Amino acid sequence: MANRDQITLLKSSVARWNIWRENNPKIDPDLDRVDFNGVNLKNANLRRANFYMALLNGANLQGSNLTKTFFASSDLRGANLSETDCSGPKFNGTYLDGCTFKKATLRKMDFSNRDLRDVDFSEADLRRADLRKSNLKQVNFFKADLRKTLFTEANLTGAYLSSTLLEDTDFQWANLSKAVMRYSLNLTAAQIQSAKIDRETKVPHYLRIDWISETDFCCKENSVSVSYTHLRAHETEADLVCRLLLE
Repeated sequence: MANRDQITLLKSSVARWNIWRENNPKIDPDLDRVDFNGVNLKNANLRRANFYMALLNGANLQGSNLTKTFFASSDLRGANLSETDCSGPKFNGTYLDGCTFKKATLRKMDFSNRDLRDVDFSEADLRRADLRKSNLKQVNFFKADLRKTLFTEANLTGAYLSSTLLEDTDFQWANLSKAVMRYSLNLTAAQIQSAKIDRETKVPHYLRIDWISETDFCCKENSVSVSYTHLRAHETEADLVCRLLLE
């Protein structure tokens, strides 16, 4: 059951809350079923906190410590989780529609079989994360680290994967129709060949798509390889918008 004193302290002052957490490291906050809609919890120490069925719609959790935080069945729609440390939190049954994980640490996170449409994962660290069979339609992965990330059978229709790191990323049977993968690094012809694409899928310039029929294609590496490391390092979100308009 939620602790009223803890709720009052957290809502009144994140600074005082963090001091209390430092002085009471063995207490795991109980905040289940509490209404935190739109509340500013920026930089809060929420490590191991229990937010079961809590309402966090539009809440600001930017920079918060979410290590092993329990969000099962909570509502995080439209919440700002940018720059958060998400080491082992539980998002089982959590509503995440339209929330932002920009620059968040999400290594090895299990996001499989989830509806994550319109979520912002730009510049996030998703290495070895599991997004198998998830709906990632039009999700923004701009400059995200997706090395060894699992996208098996995921719906990436219209996803923005420009300037991502894609070494050993698993796209087997993933739907990459209309996806933008320009300027991504370490993407191979074999990875594209294992996925579903269409004529609107945009691959890096070091790869070439030869269409055999309306649905069959052959992806090959261009004879002249091009390095986009410099371009990626200096690319801005303004460039992203300009390229989307051009593409």
